[in-house]
Amino acid sequence: MASITSIIKKSYRRKDGKSAIYLRIIIDRRVKLIPLKVFWYPKKFVNGRCKVPTTGQKEINEAKDINLILGDAEARASEILIQYRLKRKTISVDKFLEEYELGSPSDDFLIYMESKMKQRLREHEISLSTYKTQLVALNHLKKWKKRIPFDLLNERTAYQFDDYLTKKAKIKSINGRFGRHRDFKTYLNQAKSDQVQFMHPYDFFRIKSVMGRFKPLHRDELIRLWNVYLKKELSFSDQSCLRGFLLCCFTGMRHSDVRRFSLDWVDGDFFEFEPLKTLRFGTKVRVPATDYALRLIADELDYNHKKGLFKNVCEQKQNESVRDIGQNMELSTPLCYQVGRETFATLYMEMDGKLEVLASLLGHTTTKMSEKYVKIRDQRKKEEARRISNFLKMD
Repeated sequence: MASITSIIKKSYRRKDGKSAIYLRIIIDRRVKLIPLKVFWYPKKFVNGRCKVPTTGQKEINEAKDINLILGDAEARASEILIQYRLKRKTISVDKFLEEYELGSPSDDFLIYMESKMKQRLREHEISLSTYKTQLVALNHLKKWKKRIPFDLLNERTAYQFDDYLTKKAKIKSINGRFGRHRDFKTYLNQAKSDQVQFMHPYDFFRIKSVMGRFKPLHRDELIRLWNVYLKKELSFSDQSCLRGFLLCCFTGMRHSDVRRFSLDWVDGDFFEFEPLKTLRFGTKVRVPATDYALRLIADELDYNHKKGLFKNVCEQKQNESVRDIGQNMELSTPLCYQVGRETFATLYMEMDGKLEVLASLLGHTTTKMSEKYVKIRDQRKKEEARRISNFLKMD
């Protein structure tokens, strides 16, 4: 036996006189209250609904909105119970709560996205850092709309969200908005995979991005950094941080992979590993083990092997340290570990490397992503301009 009712908790009232409203579910005599995060006056709550005032437009609208929320919550709960009855399955309170948290096809996308993110984190499908990044997008969506029902998604939704990000959230950069759109689209795709029926907004909106803000080092700057490293005049901590950064420059590894470097990755003349970012896909990367990279690893073994390779200080401190080193050397770009990966990609291509090989070295499945890492120098552009100028050069 099961019952569903909306109730108001009269035992505690806020300063404005309102009390919290809950969805009460009873299954096999077990009672569970689900907070709906809405509040109303206890004396004006009758038969599970807010009594709509006859005057005061603000309170009239608020009462109507709350009643809609209560109706949606009860409908979602009823749908779960009905589905189990149709399948002739029993349902416990714990199972009900799990289903309710995950949501159903007629539910609010915000509820779905939040529960799906938690599920993917719990099942190690995404890392904690990815979860935190996606949480930023979820919070933007919540600030934009209190509810985003699946059945109200349409061809204008992504355009309207982009307008909010630009004007209200004041995210002026294209790449900043790109990240929020990407995460929104990711969980819409997840919902499609879960057989939720809706109109996909990104069938009508193209997510745009531009070349990132990270700029690679010039070849002569990388040489200067290498010479600074060889002199060993930096503090122990700074020397360690620079060592990890240089490994990024010579291998193209991400910061997260440098911090988890293992000697098991050494396979003859190559480093072979599965990048943390794409670990769930089983993607393997095979990078040449150059003399420079091997020298850095040997030095790391000599100094920091007790704490784990390239983990002498925290990730944030490593970036702060190399940034300070770059500033002191008056380099052309602020340093961080991502700059090391950008430097690897750009210098490789400047040495007439092949884009499809670069994609393999960076762990990309296509060359499209790799292209964003390659920054064409102004000097190279001038050289190409001279080639164009020779189009009409007569012998």
